[in-house]
Amino acid sequence: MMNRHARRIAALCLVALWPIQQAAAEEPAIWEYQGARGTVRLLGSVHLLRREDYPLPASIDRAYQQADTLVMEVDIDDLDPLGSQMLIASLSMLEDGQTLRDVMGSVDYRKATRQASELGIDLQMLSAVEPWFAALTIMNLQLLKLGFDPQIGLEKHLSGKARGDGKQVIGLETVEYQLRIFDDMPQATQSRLLLQTLDEAATLESQMTTLVSAWRRGDSKRLAREMGRNFQGYPDVYRKLVSDRNREWVRQIVELSATEGNYLVVVGALHLVGEDSVIAMLQDRGGQVRLWRAGR
Repeated sequence: MMNRHARRIAALCLVALWPIQQAAAEEPAIWEYQGARGTVRLLGSVHLLRREDYPLPASIDRAYQQADTLVMEVDIDDLDPLGSQMLIASLSMLEDGQTLRDVMGSVDYRKATRQASELGIDLQMLSAVEPWFAALTIMNLQLLKLGFDPQIGLEKHLSGKARGDGKQVIGLETVEYQLRIFDDMPQATQSRLLLQTLDEAATLESQMTTLVSAWRRGDSKRLAREMGRNFQGYPDVYRKLVSDRNREWVRQIVELSATEGNYLVVVGALHLVGEDSVIAMLQDRGGQVRLWRAGR
């Protein structure tokens, strides 16, 4: 029986929304790590927002204003559009003349086709791509219909301000690395991802509205409950998508904190919660990590 995990994997690339603040403050959680010479603040990200989600909580702007350097998962302003398109095409296309029907099997493909049609999507248009890419494409299309747009998401908003202010922007990893995490998933996992994405498309608006509202309030209890069910039975996916990346990011964060300056690190807030979180790993290294208050 298909569980809810597959839908959540798709949402992780696009809508990681998991704050960790336990207090009832009306603001997202922002953590502060004090290094040997520098200060690093870590903010959980909402990758896609609606226009009505603005203005953002004031604490976000204050954290940005105090930062010398903005650090994101990927430096989106440094991307080469043509190169990115070529990369996506090379990773997402099926090989050896295969089709989506071939890799999913007739039964699952028919179900996916029917559900996609109910959403106004012709799955035949995605017949040459791998299931993971079909799932992310459909998820993104549905989010755009609901007004959730990466062009007005948190990273785009902050990187635009940094560009105007002349602040340095750096990335922790590359787009290729992120895409290969999905591309390396077994085909069976990819197919479940696509089917679950289609299954839950009807409730996507209420899910996203709830998540964004909880993020703004710092309602970690509600969001942490969802987090606990994300990867049950999928340890390999969890390791690649979360813990391995967190470990590498911690290495880079520690290096940044050894240099003078104030850094604001903005990553999917999923990465800031749990036993394998960036926060936990920094604490395990003996780092001084605390929740930051803008007025403090």
